[in-house]
Amino acid sequence: MDEAQQPDIVDNDGEPKRNFRRVLEDRASDAEAKAEALESELAGLKRTEAFRTAGLDPTDARQSYFVKGYDGEVDADAIRQAALTAGFITETDQVGQAPGQFREELAAQQRVADAGLEGQPVANPGLNDRIAATKDPEELRALMRSEGFEFNVQG
Repeated sequence: MDEAQQPDIVDNDGEPKRNFRRVLEDRASDAEAKAEALESELAGLKRTEAFRTAGLDPTDARQSYFVKGYDGEVDADAIRQAALTAGFITETDQVGQAPGQFREELAAQQRVADAGLEGQPVANPGLNDRIAATKDPEELRALMRSEGFEFNVQG
């Protein structure tokens, strides 16, 4: 490695500093601390995801008590069984259901999708055939106006 890559280990002449070992030990300590913090964060995220998969919402005030107090196996099935036994969820609760704040939005989107499926077509089903049967532009324009279409062509 050159001087630019390790400014703390070599001096201006390119010679190793007397305390280069201490510098390396400090770097190793910093790296170990960062790795430990990231491992802890990852474990917390896995735990939270396991509760969500089990059908619990860690942000729900009532269910958060169970989440904080649970000390069993961090497995969605085990968590779900313990929550059922403790009465925090019921058998009718869906596994993997969206967290509280998203449930209403998901339900609203589902209602919109359902309404679209049950709605009437936007255009008259026979309109394409009637358009093909027109003989001149004026007849086509009159047909389109009768169907609610307006054209404002300049030129």
